[in-house]
Amino acid sequence: MEGFWTGAVKYCGIAAVAGFVGWKVYPQMIGSPYLKNLTHTELFALLALIVIVVFGLCLVLVNAGTKRGPGNNTVTITESTVHGDVQAGNNTTPDNK
Repeated sequence: MEGFWTGAVKYCGIAAVAGFVGWKVYPQMIGSPYLKNLTHTELFALLALIVIVVFGLCLVLVNAGTKRGPGNNTVTITESTVHGDVQAGNNTTPDNK
């Protein structure tokens, strides 16, 4: 359930940005002399395409900043002397505190 709220905040925020862009662009689309030959249905389809493209672009930008490494958990220790046990990694079990 932890990932649900992170995803909900991230994706709802992106949808809000895409909706705001569509809300600002649509009146300009209706008044554009270049698009005056389009019907209202075609204008709405164009708006939906713009909103989907903005949503996808925001999604790519947000996910590009949160990408992790390839998952290779290798620890390299050189020229060290170890006395006792050495542990590396995410050992988060409750009995190993």
